[in-house]
Amino acid sequence: MEQKWIKATYYRGGTSKGVFFQKKDLPTQDQKELSEIFLKVIGSPDLNKRQLNGMGGGLSSVSKCVIISPSERSDADIDYNFIQLAIDKPVAEWDNNCGNLSGAVGPYAVQEGIVKPNEGQNTIRIYQMNTDKIIHSTFEVKNGKPVIDGDYSIAGVEGSGAKVRLDYIEPGGSGTGKLLPTGNAIDELDIEGFGKINVSIIDAATPLVYILAEDLGLTGTETPEELDNQTDKLSLIEKIRQKSAHIIGLSKSIGDAPLGNPRIGFVTSPKDYSSLDNKKINSNDQDITTRMFSMGKTHKAIMGTAGVNIGVAAAIEGTIPNKIKRIDSNPLELRVGHPSGLTTSGAIIENKDGKPHAKSAIFFRTFRPLMRGEVLV
Repeated sequence: MEQKWIKATYYRGGTSKGVFFQKKDLPTQDQKELSEIFLKVIGSPDLNKRQLNGMGGGLSSVSKCVIISPSERSDADIDYNFIQLAIDKPVAEWDNNCGNLSGAVGPYAVQEGIVKPNEGQNTIRIYQMNTDKIIHSTFEVKNGKPVIDGDYSIAGVEGSGAKVRLDYIEPGGSGTGKLLPTGNAIDELDIEGFGKINVSIIDAATPLVYILAEDLGLTGTETPEELDNQTDKLSLIEKIRQKSAHIIGLSKSIGDAPLGNPRIGFVTSPKDYSSLDNKKINSNDQDITTRMFSMGKTHKAIMGTAGVNIGVAAAIEGTIPNKIKRIDSNPLELRVGHPSGLTTSGAIIENKDGKPHAKSAIFFRTFRPLMRGEVLV
């Protein structure tokens, strides 16, 4: 491949970081060729899992690329395509969204002049191409540019910033076409070498498999390091994810699932634990406690789409999250405990023809542009 310099911007969105490109600046629109470019930009594959030869940082949460362009849709201002890059494999996955980086997409479009804003509060309509869904991003603009500084803080990110509200419109069926891909709130799976286990599979913003922590022989308050050191548990969780992918049609056979789709995590009732920055997270301040997994490793906070999904899942009667959440929790402000602290998410669920329907889901993030210039590929 001939070496090229490509215009790019490096952004933090929520608890993720990624390299943002405008579609018009890319040298090709061929997905295979773009995948090769993005792998080189990020520094994958790297068997050392450090990505020193690229913009990645050895974690799935910072091994990401984004493509933005003006939208031709009547219900959107911009199109947003997300690419997750594996760290130690030559794999670029285009089949899911990053809810954390979604928090930076609207501000990026304003910052780069793709969308002309008004002064004050703006709502940018985003067409999320990977999931075929619409997201409304609402944030403040001053002097024609997005406001970056503010007093809103999110767990896992030092300091504070301007709040970005993300409204996921009709988030159900983002990956499978159905809010409940199997039609059930709970399914019993028979896992080879383990036996039977209950799961809830919810497809809202992203397909996600929920397991009760105690069914895995865990408390639900383990740290990411503790979990990643339990290779037998990680292997079991991956077996459950692979089988779930097959039964909901995301893979042709068991063992053939994409690395990042579906997502998977376990939940438990609210429990005391210490966050990664050694703060005491009290059970009384939570409605549900969770640990999520991304690309085979424990996430140090919670994926943005998982944050959206758990709000929806907990609001659907009969699911595992619904059964173990705090009884008096507010469905519009579900307090979720994760390794880095607390996240709030909400959902509006309606019944249509006797089935649950996700009308909308709400999530809040912050963002910060870190660098702009060119990357060499």
